[in-house]
Amino acid sequence: MKLESNLHTLVWGTESWEVSAHKSSPSVIADGPNKGKTLSEVKPDFPLLIKVIDAKTRLSVQVHPNNANAALTGGEPKTEMWVLLEDGVIYAGLKPGVGPKEIEEAVKTGAFEDLMVRHEAKKGEAYFIPGGLVHAISDNTKIYEVQQSSNTTYRLYDWGRVGVDGKPRQLHIAESLKSIDFSLPVPQPQINVSCPYFDFRQENFAEPTEVVAPANSFLAVYEVASAQSTLLDPGEKMTVSGQVFLTKLPS
Repeated sequence: MKLESNLHTLVWGTESWEVSAHKSSPSVIADGPNKGKTLSEVKPDFPLLIKVIDAKTRLSVQVHPNNANAALTGGEPKTEMWVLLEDGVIYAGLKPGVGPKEIEEAVKTGAFEDLMVRHEAKKGEAYFIPGGLVHAISDNTKIYEVQQSSNTTYRLYDWGRVGVDGKPRQLHIAESLKSIDFSLPVPQPQINVSCPYFDFRQENFAEPTEVVAPANSFLAVYEVASAQSTLLDPGEKMTVSGQVFLTKLPS
């Protein structure tokens, strides 16, 4: 099934929710027998949310809860991964020795950038961002994101920005400190990402090639050249070419 465009315009740019059954903004099915229905109606337990994020200006410094600590704040756990659609800058991970005291001080002084690891990321590089990892996306950076189906974000720092109402956006310092896992390593660039919540791989097909969803999982297909998302049920197949992102449940 193909899904309609689901574009969110935000203070820093846009994010297109490519595949979503999340109650806050489910995708609408664009073809087939379920045309016009939302993905949440057809697949209410769909476990992932897939986005294209186009950051014109940098996103806030943020953290999401994970499965182990989400109950401390009442948030939804969110582990994710990013693949760069163009060269860009991301922040992922804290420098050695950074703890709650340093974070609280940096929020007050505005020196938060000094605490984070900056990555000069290249097109096609993928980064694993588990729940509990402090991160941010910088200016003029475009990524494809696969995440657990969650809409919980805790802002640690927002670069002095104001919202559409002209006032500083809300920060969530207490919730963030309960959600950060200070033991997490700094992520390193890779091509494919596998974790307990999803398997992501990227392929580049010189000739039209048939891809098939496995027998025990859906297959989310994103054709980069056309920016088209298609969701295949188990056993369904389609023909693709060029650069393609493929996401399924772990084996």
